[in-house]
Amino acid sequence: MLVLFSLQLISVYLVQSLEQYYLRNYKDSLENQARLLSVFVQPGFGERQFAEEDTIRLAREFRDLHEMEIIILDDFAHVVGTSGSQAMIGRRLIRDEITRALAGNLSDEIRYDPANNERRYYLAYPIINDQNTFGVIYLSGSLQSVDDTLNEVKTILLSGVVLALAVSFLLGIVLTKTITLPIGDVTEQANFMARGDFSRKIKVQTADEIGRLGETFNYLADQLSFTINEMSTEKSKVEAIINNMSDGIVALDGKGDLIQVNPAAQRLIGNLKLKVPELNRSGFSLLRNLIGSQEMRRFIRRQKPLKAEVSSTMPDCTLEVKIAPFKVDKGKLDGTLMVLHDITQERELARRQEEFVADVSHELRTPLATVKSYVETLLDGAAEEPDVRSRFLKVLAVETDRMVAMVKDLLVLSQMDASQAHWQKSEVDLYKLANEAVEQLRQKLRVSFPAITLEIEPGSAIAYVDRDKVMRVFSNLLNNAVKFTPPSGSIKITASDEGSLVKVSVEDTGSGIPEEDLPKVFERFYRVEKTRSRDFGGTGLGLSIARKVIESHGGSIWIESKQGQGTVVNFTLPRYNEK
Repeated sequence: MLVLFSLQLISVYLVQSLEQYYLRNYKDSLENQARLLSVFVQPGFGERQFAEEDTIRLAREFRDLHEMEIIILDDFAHVVGTSGSQAMIGRRLIRDEITRALAGNLSDEIRYDPANNERRYYLAYPIINDQNTFGVIYLSGSLQSVDDTLNEVKTILLSGVVLALAVSFLLGIVLTKTITLPIGDVTEQANFMARGDFSRKIKVQTADEIGRLGETFNYLADQLSFTINEMSTEKSKVEAIINNMSDGIVALDGKGDLIQVNPAAQRLIGNLKLKVPELNRSGFSLLRNLIGSQEMRRFIRRQKPLKAEVSSTMPDCTLEVKIAPFKVDKGKLDGTLMVLHDITQERELARRQEEFVADVSHELRTPLATVKSYVETLLDGAAEEPDVRSRFLKVLAVETDRMVAMVKDLLVLSQMDASQAHWQKSEVDLYKLANEAVEQLRQKLRVSFPAITLEIEPGSAIAYVDRDKVMRVFSNLLNNAVKFTPPSGSIKITASDEGSLVKVSVEDTGSGIPEEDLPKVFERFYRVEKTRSRDFGGTGLGLSIARKVIESHGGSIWIESKQGQGTVVNFTLPRYNEK
């Protein structure tokens, strides 16, 4: 199209220039003839004496000589001589160019002659003498020769244009292959890159700009492949971290739609009995339910990190909610990140610590108050009375032993909680261990107590345990059984094989444990019958220590009991070294 436009523009300019050139020459020729003719006819116009025969003869001679039509008019546009039909003599000829010539101006015009099917050139030359116009010489000639010449030129130019276009088309095809084929390869490579395939390479065959473009695309593909692989790896790491975090992660975009929620967040939000919106749906309802409408409005207005605490019951769940904006650009919130941290165990631990301090204080307050009152009584003079002094000192000794036992038990639990207890495990015959615990209990109590039956065959129950600590378990369980079983009752110790474990049961026919108290019996300082336990010197820590010891060995302990029907305490211990 560019070549065609250029050639057409050149052709039009050339044709117009040639036409103007020929017309200018033709006009000059007619003007010269008119000027020459005016020299011959001017004397007759000056004297107002026209010889009709002379003017006609003169006009015909000039016509024959120069192949043109000649009309001679006076100053009133009457025909006084013509080279054509004599019928025009004396008639008035009015045309625009003649009118302008009568005004003293040389005038010409080109008009189409339908009779001869050609263009004709008309020239009106004024006959002027002393600035007076006496007449007009009106010449007309055919432009057929000029038109023929221009048509030949147009034919030549059209042929040249067609030939140039054909050559340009062929050259364009060749040039297109050298340009568009590499660009097509680049485009195809770009499509593969858009689909994520960076393995294809462009074959660089030239060292020009197209070749450098191909090299650049190959380099771009390598860099994009490397960058996307790095991003994919980092994304996988981040997703793995987020999905396996114990904390819940919830992310909203700038419009408040949910874009990320990990499994931990779904679980924690489910514990609060709240519904997690679907992805790409509004998450403001979840944010409002977690921190409240007022706090949400304050966060959106200030766009600063916010911390809140949410809790629910059944199940007990307490969450610490931290909310932070993704990015604040020109006052616009581009996203929100919520981190849900489960602090249920922390709150429960804090509660238990408070209860533990309160229980220890309560347990120590009574014996300390007793010791203090008895010491004050002795200092006030009771020490002078032997009977009173002996009785008071026995009470002080009992209360002191109780406090010492409590402190020892607390130290044992503290060591186990801090994993600082020392374990000396070996293969132990549970029959001998249980029998020794029974004998120690008999020597300690020295009172009547229920019959204790040991239904374990010697050598049949061997466990890989710490002997001293398991001895403490037997002692604690037997003490509890004796406390809550009347002398007429019985206590039975049995053992059975449970594969890699040994199951031991301590069964009594005592008062049993109420069903509502069973879940709490392993808690520290918990007593089913507080007064009776304290009378026997209990600290409320025996079952807690027993559970710690059994679980530290890799076993488990549980209680089966019905009020008024006795209690069975079961626990398991490993038979072999866990290695």
